Amino acid sequence: MRNFVQRAIAKIDQLDTRQIVGVLESLSNELEMLENVLESIEDGVILTDASLVIRYATSNCRTLVPMVRSRSWEGMALEDALTDEHITAYITGQVQQMDEEAENEFSFQKGDKIQTIAVTVTAYKRSGTAKDSSLVIMLTDVTAHNAAERRLRRSENLASLTTMAAGVAHEIKNPLAAMDIHLQLLRKAFARQTCLTEEDASRYIDVLEEEIARLNTIVVDFLFAVKPLDSRPRLAQIRGTVAEVCAFAKVELAAHKITLNEEFASFLPRIFFDDHLVKQALLNLIKNAMAAMEDGGIMTIAVRHEGNEVTVQVGDTGKGMDEQTIQKLFEPYFTTKASGTGLGLTMVYKIMKEHNGDVTVQSKRGEGSLFTLHFPVPESEYLAIEEAQSTEVSYEA
Repeated sequence: MRNFVQRAIAKIDQLDTRQIVGVLESLSNELEMLENVLESIEDGVILTDASLVIRYATSNCRTLVPMVRSRSWEGMALEDALTDEHITAYITGQVQQMDEEAENEFSFQKGDKIQTIAVTVTAYKRSGTAKDSSLVIMLTDVTAHNAAERRLRRSENLASLTTMAAGVAHEIKNPLAAMDIHLQLLRKAFARQTCLTEEDASRYIDVLEEEIARLNTIVVDFLFAVKPLDSRPRLAQIRGTVAEVCAFAKVELAAHKITLNEEFASFLPRIFFDDHLVKQALLNLIKNAMAAMEDGGIMTIAVRHEGNEVTVQVGDTGKGMDEQTIQKLFEPYFTTKASGTGLGLTMVYKIMKEHNGDVTVQSKRGEGSLFTLHFPVPESEYLAIEEAQSTEVSYEA
């Protein structure tokens, strides 16, 4: 249809009145069909020009967000049509790119229920200039989606808590058994000698103190693993955070005869992440890699941009793992180390899920392992990616 109209416009001076009427009728039918399609979807759609003057809005917008009563909002300024100042401020901020981290969900009281609406702003340029650009504002009811997501998260947390509780019960058995045995031995020693010197009793008391400390560690680790993470993500470059971790670990790695290779991509889009939690996840992976290279080796930490993800990889040339070990790797209290708690990789997994990301592992016996943290790139960074790619193409040309 678009090509037909463009050809008609190019030859407008050659068309008679009947032909021009035919073109206009075709356009009218096309617009009517598009309006019917837009009216049939559940989402609200508002189209504006670059000055935020409404050109079109679906009728269901009034059921999603507070709007003035009117048969038609066409020609009205968006701020006059929308009666909620928070949504108006958000849309204005997105257009002016003032606050890319602003929350795009807004809640309203609808009867005895709370309705949550997600607002998405997308800009389109018709002729390459800002003056000719238009905005598409999508209003999506995410109330049911958010409720389902909360139920799913509660179910996952409950399942995780059950698994970890079973792990704690198993871990507690050994120190309790050791304490019971040494208390019995201490009682027998008292029965034999009536009175014990500090030297005689110390070998039993020392073991009791060690097992009490071990129990305390188990409980502290358990509480740390199950409590909600205090995540405060910000939109930033992750390169600096990874570089700080590398600088911090470099001295200890050198002491263990481990060479650190750092590989950072020349371009990285910004992502949402919590600086403290990401550092904790990386340090856990580095400790695991160190344990796998007891006789030294090479550790590689790489940060790359791959599609719609930013990946942070920690690789080692250690002893590697078999497939059975890999499958159990992120389970609570599973460890291949004699002194490990089995919660380090569980915390890495939990941190990545908090970032809506993932952690994967590749490993082969005798060749080493590669852990990859996957961070999603927000849509707000897609334009920066396109510009970076176009710059690279121009440079190569």
